Amino acid sequence: MKIYHIYSDESRHRNERFLLLAGLWIEESKVKEAENEIILLRKKHGYINSKGQRIDFLGEFKWTKVSTNYIHVYKELADIAFTWIEKDIIRYNVLLVDTEDPIVRKNDNIKDDGYFKLLYQLYYQNSKIPAIYKIFPDSITNPKQAIISLDKLKECLGAALYKKYLPLVNPVEVPSLGRIVNNITPMDSKHSSFIQITDVIMGAIGYLQNELFRNPKAKQAKVEFMKYVIDKVIMSGAIQIQGKKYYVARSKKFNIWLFKPNKKAS
Repeated sequence: MKIYHIYSDESRHRNERFLLLAGLWIEESKVKEAENEIILLRKKHGYINSKGQRIDFLGEFKWTKVSTNYIHVYKELADIAFTWIEKDIIRYNVLLVDTEDPIVRKNDNIKDDGYFKLLYQLYYQNSKIPAIYKIFPDSITNPKQAIISLDKLKECLGAALYKKYLPLVNPVEVPSLGRIVNNITPMDSKHSSFIQITDVIMGAIGYLQNELFRNPKAKQAKVEFMKYVIDKVIMSGAIQIQGKKYYVARSKKFNIWLFKPNKKAS
């Protein structure tokens, strides 16, 4: 049975209407090769220091760091990510949460343990293939004091995926309940190129969804990068306008979908 990694991040919600949670799915056998591409990108945009030493492009790729000086590097990063998507090396999925939805507000789905319920939806709905999953959420999303919640998330997700996959394959090929979700391990985004890519693309999508680009004080580098990313999504034929409030993207490789909680949820 194949092994997949999921790397996830969330937008830092600051009173914008839409909260975003995003994940990148990649088969374990492709992780090293993909990581090497990012290493080459960093080498390409390095510099020579005063001692004549070649220094790679340092620092964390992050939406908050998109700037005029480095937008060319971020565009190349986006090129790499969307090439991976095109070649089926990765799948990228975004869960969009309308914080003005009365059911979301009623059930407190955007605070505290609600984040773990949303992560569950992100992981469960987008894990399409019977496999063993290793999950790495951004450690800022999941602080140390929330380890119990992560354990509960692993237990619930494992049980749900086991039930989901059991009718699809020979039972002997389905791993035990404890193995189908191998781990949910928080990871510092500084040490994960995949979480960084997740953050950067999600940031561009959130800038569009929350119409932050309309702010007169919006940074032009972020507006430019947002357009660059959205153009790639539109050219793929994936993006669709739903009403006048938000955008969704529908494809097997790249999805943006609106979370619609069950009206009967308690």
